[in-house]
Amino acid sequence: MKDYVLRLNTISVSDTEEVGVKNAFLGEMFTHPELKAISVPNGFAITASAYKRFIEYNKLDGVHDKLIATLDRNNLGSVYKIGLKARSLILGARMPGDIDDAIIAAYRDLCSDSVIEVAVRSSEISFEKAHQASTDLYETFLNIKSERELIETVKKCFASLFSDLALIEKASKHQAMAVCVQRMIGSEKSCSGVAYTSDPETGFADVIHISGIWGLHEKKLQKSVVHDEFIIYKPAISTGIKSIIQKKLGSKNYMIVHQIDHEIHTVNTPVEKREQFILSDQEVILIANWGIILENYYNGPVSMEWAKDGKSEILYLLQAKPEIFKKLQ
Repeated sequence: MKDYVLRLNTISVSDTEEVGVKNAFLGEMFTHPELKAISVPNGFAITASAYKRFIEYNKLDGVHDKLIATLDRNNLGSVYKIGLKARSLILGARMPGDIDDAIIAAYRDLCSDSVIEVAVRSSEISFEKAHQASTDLYETFLNIKSERELIETVKKCFASLFSDLALIEKASKHQAMAVCVQRMIGSEKSCSGVAYTSDPETGFADVIHISGIWGLHEKKLQKSVVHDEFIIYKPAISTGIKSIIQKKLGSKNYMIVHQIDHEIHTVNTPVEKREQFILSDQEVILIANWGIILENYYNGPVSMEWAKDGKSEILYLLQAKPEIFKKLQ
């Protein structure tokens, strides 16, 4: 019998078909000694087998295929109608008891002695489709706190396999969905962002580009916020010579926070924070060094998502994957 839940510290890229791309590359950082210097929030994967068992248990086998067969991808009305119906079938279905128990047991183990908030992210099964997509097709949910809320949120991730964008991109055809559950990093009280080990615009390989904002780094809203940017010259990092060759202070007029209604909101950034860089030079170099470790490991450029916890002030990588997947195929 397939496992419905796997701890991140037990998986690797070889498990991609079961745990999805996001979980697989997180697992690499837990399970391979070369990457253990990188700080990653602990968590677990809900597998593709769990999704398939959920579909079978609720007798939805073939139902979605019939819906998709009537879809006209060139008609937004058809996409909206079919997508809504496909998602509603999943959201209205019941989680099988064995999967429910496995998820709750993993969540309690993650909580240890106190209830914690978690981030719940859809994990695409196909690496190829994950890289072909021009935007995020599937859902992410933050600050989930309680066992029942977690179960319902996992169903929402399952349902996002049939998001309108996924239907248009044909990404939901003959697939399953995995889910990533990680301890929530409180970046809404600090900062977060992304990093690339080559220039994201030109592909120039000798620089690392880091950017970020105060608060959460929510991709759907990030374009409305002008980020701080840092450019690091890679060959200088190991020499002790000043390696941060450019720092650009973004206006950061808004910051993205997660409020009690579990929705993402933009709020005005306090004036004193607008005039501060989100990271110290030491923190910039730490993220850059993580990028170099990963780039050497995967033998190619890497993209990363990072966050700083507002209470502990510790930096973490939330996601990291090679832009060209060639080392571990």
